[in-house]
Amino acid sequence: MLSRLLPLLLIPAAASAASDLVVMDFEGDSFGAWKASGEAFGKAPAKGTLDGQMPVSGFVGQGLLNGYHGGDDSTGSLESPAFKIERKYLNFLIGGGKFPGETCMDLLVDGKVVRTASGLYDRPGGAERLEWQGWDTSELIGKSATLRVTDKRKGTWGHINLDQIVQSDAPKVIEIKQEFAVNGRYLIWPVTRDASQKRRFFTYLDGAEQPLLYSDICLTNNPDFWVFTDLANYQGRKITVTGSVPGGLADAWSKVKISDTYPGEEETYREALRPQYHFTSRRGWLNDPNGLVWKDGTWHLFYQHNPYNHNWDNMTWGHATSTDLFHWKEQPSGLFPDAEGYMYSGSGIFAPKGSTGLPVKGDALVFTYTANGNHSYAPDHKVVQSVAYSEDGGKTLTKFAGNPVLPHVEAENRDPKVFWHAPTKHWIMPLYYDRSDYGIYSSPDMVKWEKTGDYKIPTDGECPDLYELPVGGSPKETRWIAWGAQGKYMLGSFDGRQFKAESGPHHHYFGAAYAGQTYDNAPEHRRVHIGWMRDGGPGLNGAPFNLQMTIPMDFTLRRQGDGLRLWAEPVKEVEALRADTKEWKDLVFESGQTDPLNDFKGGQFEVEAVIDANSNASELGFRIFDEHAALWKPSDKTFSGTEGPQAAVDGKLKVRIFVDTVSMEVFVNGTFTSKYLRQTPGAKPLRLVANGGQVKFDSLKVHTLKSVWK
Repeated sequence: MLSRLLPLLLIPAAASAASDLVVMDFEGDSFGAWKASGEAFGKAPAKGTLDGQMPVSGFVGQGLLNGYHGGDDSTGSLESPAFKIERKYLNFLIGGGKFPGETCMDLLVDGKVVRTASGLYDRPGGAERLEWQGWDTSELIGKSATLRVTDKRKGTWGHINLDQIVQSDAPKVIEIKQEFAVNGRYLIWPVTRDASQKRRFFTYLDGAEQPLLYSDICLTNNPDFWVFTDLANYQGRKITVTGSVPGGLADAWSKVKISDTYPGEEETYREALRPQYHFTSRRGWLNDPNGLVWKDGTWHLFYQHNPYNHNWDNMTWGHATSTDLFHWKEQPSGLFPDAEGYMYSGSGIFAPKGSTGLPVKGDALVFTYTANGNHSYAPDHKVVQSVAYSEDGGKTLTKFAGNPVLPHVEAENRDPKVFWHAPTKHWIMPLYYDRSDYGIYSSPDMVKWEKTGDYKIPTDGECPDLYELPVGGSPKETRWIAWGAQGKYMLGSFDGRQFKAESGPHHHYFGAAYAGQTYDNAPEHRRVHIGWMRDGGPGLNGAPFNLQMTIPMDFTLRRQGDGLRLWAEPVKEVEALRADTKEWKDLVFESGQTDPLNDFKGGQFEVEAVIDANSNASELGFRIFDEHAALWKPSDKTFSGTEGPQAAVDGKLKVRIFVDTVSMEVFVNGTFTSKYLRQTPGAKPLRLVANGGQVKFDSLKVHTLKSVWK
């Protein structure tokens, strides 16, 4: 037996523990009686980071055993003199390469390896931080043993670091293996925002050999907030959680339990920074919208999600549903990290009976996704494209047993956005490669894929979308739009195999919005789009959730001037949120006059304005909470937050502004821009601006918007 799980309930009381026995602390100027060979460990303990090495941390005192002498390609070994095992546990700090038998420390009794441990990383990335590990040696007490440290690995993480090898009656790390009966919706976890404290846990369902999911969780005794694993789809079953925690977190682990609620749930959606009509997740991090599909009156919003903290990690497909694009109900996560790796971006499709080669009996929802094997807990996985399907309307997703359906192609190859191409009766998959490069794949059944083309979106990348729109609403003339994550797009034609660009890149999507995609199967042939609002500022710091989606919007294609352009409008469903409206017609305003908006109060509102482009003010529009501009300059036709001219249409500037708790979005003649904000106490929520002249409003409406959470 090379390792033993340490049941939590058998941890000895600290008060009864004998004093620790130091086997080696690597604080001296030599290895003493330890025998070194090769170059990897040098001639003596290191005093920290070596040349060319990432900063080393987590060791105790001034020295450690550092296997990076000569870099990752050097090799060597170090062997201790014999010592007597006198305590129940052998604890040690370890870091470096996770290559059993190659970068490892072994415990030998009678010449045989009875325990072994290796470092933390086996692929690029990671950190040179030493972490506590340990062995249960209670059955070996009284025996003579030696330690052998081995470094015979070359290449990335081809080294091992060690420090503070100590015999003790208490473990520095507690090995966890605990079964839970799922008789409540949530498995709850107390967490800290400190990402350096994360530990990996595996969850097994009903005794399965392979884990259902794995999670890196920052468990703590003093939680910044509580998070949960939503087990609504596994009621009446059993899960087993395995992992390890530092001995000092025994109390924190005892708080991990099945519950019908989670601490803080009663305040969810009422927190100070919570947006009131934009989608945010109950807990954790949110980014790219995924799997957007409509079926039987329900809009499905899947999204990139870390359920366990405020930062990007643990990429899972979160899931929410709505009947109106605003009142969202959060569902259990759809796709979990597992041996395939992290669940990266992808798409959702309504697949009629017989249209796929998947093992489904009738109509189904099918989801294509990137499985990022670089984050797998198992070796030798790559970034590939996989498929999952649902026969219960999206409640549960089943990963296809034949995954991956598209092996690694090149570079990052990710973000598949699949759709049905009726003329060729094939499924089509635009796929991002790298930089501004994309590929096109075709399949008759969503299982066997053939590459048919390549295309570029210059100066953009990631998260492709490819769809056809009628020009001006007329089906007699159409164009295809090839869309990238930054909202840049190419206009052209598509024959089921090749996309041929006619113009672009065009741009009408600015500010915080990123990585948006459009819905499959939307009613009324609508092209409904939702984006993610990323943030480089304070954003939602301090909240138990992070970041939001944009307001849903409809895309159309219109002829403007001598060209075509994509046109964005907020979806009509937003009108149902209006609670109170103030309205003016034929309003003329100039600086020095009493602002008709002086008395307006509120933190969630919409502005509708039709402005005469012949107004003689040099700068006109609105300010939000004094600091945030929504202003047009007639001289060069520029608008706050956008690039290039935003020309009037038929002599008018049509502006719609949406302000929520921490955000501001503006639609101006079909162009969209967005940003995060903080509502300044005491500042006016909304005021008119007419610098250097007058501004003429054909109409002006200000709508107070209701919370969708009340």
